[in-house]
Parts: sequence; structure tokens; C-alpha cells
Amino acid sequence: MFEKKGDFFTNKDENFLNESDLVIFYNETPKHVLKDYVVLGGRDEFSKVDIPKTSKQLPLLLGRLAYVFDIYDEELKEDMGFEDFVEIALKSLRVKKEIQNHDTTLEEVAGVLYLIDSAKKISLFLGDAEEEEIENLMSFLAMLKNKEIGVFSKNDISEFEITFYER
Repeated sequence: MFEKKGDFFTNKDENFLNESDLVIFYNETPKHVLKDYVVLGGRDEFSKVDIPKTSKQLPLLLGRLAYVFDIYDEELKEDMGFEDFVEIALKSLRVKKEIQNHDTTLEEVAGVLYLIDSAKKISLFLGDAEEEEIENLMSFLAMLKNKEIGVFSKNDISEFEITFYER
């Protein structure tokens, strides 16, 4: 699914990036962005929203709240893989604890989800992350099947795909 194109491993191309409504920087430093963007894993004075810390739990926190706020593809309600993901990974997550662990607030996380929900095309720049964190992030992105999502990483992510991973 992800292959090397220019400087990045990606599932899209640079044109997709230019057409995106929202850019998310996940453990990556924003560079010359003229669009709305979000920073996950840092702070930036020009971002719409930022969450200072990331971990393998942050994508699950986003997923849990997206599930609660009904910000996911309706077709997934009939998907057994999604149902397993919700029961095993999302429902066991302690929301308040994870919000505190990431030095953020419910409002900030809801702001990220609002921007995602409002966008049709989303580009995500993925910086350094452990395998489990990437799997959790791909599982969260799989919840957004109704969006066009481009993932860009300087790291080799060719072994991953946007699908539900089970832990």
C-alpha cells in the first residue's frame, strides 16, 4: 500500500497533498504549510490545534472519542473487524487518564476530531513512531474510510496498511 515516491513512503502523491483540506503532523515538524493543520506530538503557534505528546495510546484515544462522537464511517457498523477493534482496543481505554498523559484537554482532542470530520481530504505526515503506535494510528485512520487520506513518511512504512490491527 505504501511505496517510496520521491522523499516519502506514501499511498498518494504530491498533488494529493496540495488538494488536502487538512494536514496532520504526527511526530513531525510543520514546514511551510498554507492550509489548516494540526500538530500531534509538539506545539506550533500557527496550528489550529496541537497535542504536545504522542504515544501508542494517542491514536486509540482519538479513535475512542471518534467512536463516542460518531465520527467514523457508518458502513463500519456491519464490519466484524471494526467491531472487534472497538470492543478490544477502544472500550478498554481510560479517556481521562490518556488525556492527562498527553498534556492535553478534551477540548483539544475534540478540536482535532472536529477538523478531521470537517475535511474531505487529509494528509498526514508521520515522523518517528514505534510499530505498535503506527498500527494503532493505521487502525484509527481505518475508521475514516469515508475520507480520502494520504500518509507521508520519510521512514519505511511499506509493511503497514490502513486497516484494523488487533492487539
